[in-house]
Amino acid sequence: MATIKISRAKSCSAALGYAEGKNKLDDDTKDWLKEQGVDPEKVNQLSDRAVIKDGLFITPEFAKSQMKQTRDLFANSGSTEAMRVIQSFPADELNAADPADWQRCNDLGRELAEKIAPNHQIAVYTHIDGEGHKLHNHIIINMPNLETGRKYHHNNDWQRITTLNDTLCREHQLSVPERTQSERHTMAERKLATRNDYVWKDDLRHRVDEVMHDTSICDFKAVSERLEQKGVILHERGQNVSYAFLDANNKQRRARGKTLGKDYEKEAIEHELEDRARQRAKQKLAERDESKVTDIVREAERRKQETANADTTLNQRERATTKSGQGIDRLTNATGRVKADQQENIQSVNQRTRLRTRIRAAIKPIADGLQRFTDAVQGFAKQIEQRLANQRLYQDVASRFKADMARKKQIQRQEIKQDLAKRTTPKPNRAPKHPTQTYYHDRGGLER
Repeated sequence: MATIKISRAKSCSAALGYAEGKNKLDDDTKDWLKEQGVDPEKVNQLSDRAVIKDGLFITPEFAKSQMKQTRDLFANSGSTEAMRVIQSFPADELNAADPADWQRCNDLGRELAEKIAPNHQIAVYTHIDGEGHKLHNHIIINMPNLETGRKYHHNNDWQRITTLNDTLCREHQLSVPERTQSERHTMAERKLATRNDYVWKDDLRHRVDEVMHDTSICDFKAVSERLEQKGVILHERGQNVSYAFLDANNKQRRARGKTLGKDYEKEAIEHELEDRARQRAKQKLAERDESKVTDIVREAERRKQETANADTTLNQRERATTKSGQGIDRLTNATGRVKADQQENIQSVNQRTRLRTRIRAAIKPIADGLQRFTDAVQGFAKQIEQRLANQRLYQDVASRFKADMARKKQIQRQEIKQDLAKRTTPKPNRAPKHPTQTYYHDRGGLER
């Protein structure tokens, strides 16, 4: 699996000189190559530590002078003149005894350099010496940006470059180490942890984790207040944050989110808080909808019970009417009683008709309520579908906009580079003009 190391170079010329290693390839490496079966004539032709050289916006043989001219052109000053990136490959993936793999290693280094700093002068030197004879690249990045003249931003850039290198390795079917932790630990921290000594950054991470694990916190202000209760002061610094606290030794410490890890940066914290807020809003909406459905079901049950009670009363009255009919049959001989029973039967039928009418009137609102509920559910589903469609449309528009901006930026870069090339191209010497001849005459004047 390919690994990455990053360091700053106070002297760009010194960094280039070491990476090129002019006439400094040791005899042990040459003997090792011959033992591995490499053509002795090809080995004898090697003299520099860099077996393959390449560059971006420079010629490797003149990298020192060209990079210095660029720094002088942009008046680039400071304690750091260049950045060094060492990209190393395992022996089971790239063979240091195979000249074909030398070129492949250098090509991978150049491709990584273009991803790291596309608008900077970069030199790539491929080495085969060192412990284990692993193929590795020394990538030297000149600080000035060729378009803006601003210096390369190198603070805490290890995570970004490592991610770019992992992506590059996947594209070329090379192995990538598994990195499950989002925290960034320096070599000093790792050594302290190995000895089980106190690491103040781990203490700070633990305090921040305790606050962020509380899912009831849903805004940045609450995070700041809870951290303050744990002795940590949170400062917003533009697009990022920093933390300050007193460690276990009562010493004041301060660290930016980037130095602690990706999960401790402002963007990651805000993203987590936004997710919590969305989940809480969805939960409240679901509870409100569930409450409405419960109320509707309760109302339907109540009306259903009223209908059942009305049916019971109707059946009782029907049974009473039946008994009355039987009595009428027994008393058919009594004319007066027959008429009375007939009148009672007519009244009972009228009552049943009115009762049925009331039952139908009671059932109709229930059916209407269920229909409105069904329509509301269908309308809500259509709104969700429309929101998803709008979101996809927004993403498509945003993607086209980003693509247009990327094309414009590429065109602008090409124009700037062409203009820079024209301005840096030496002008041809012009032939001197013939001087004007002057003649004198006897009268003391001048005649041309």
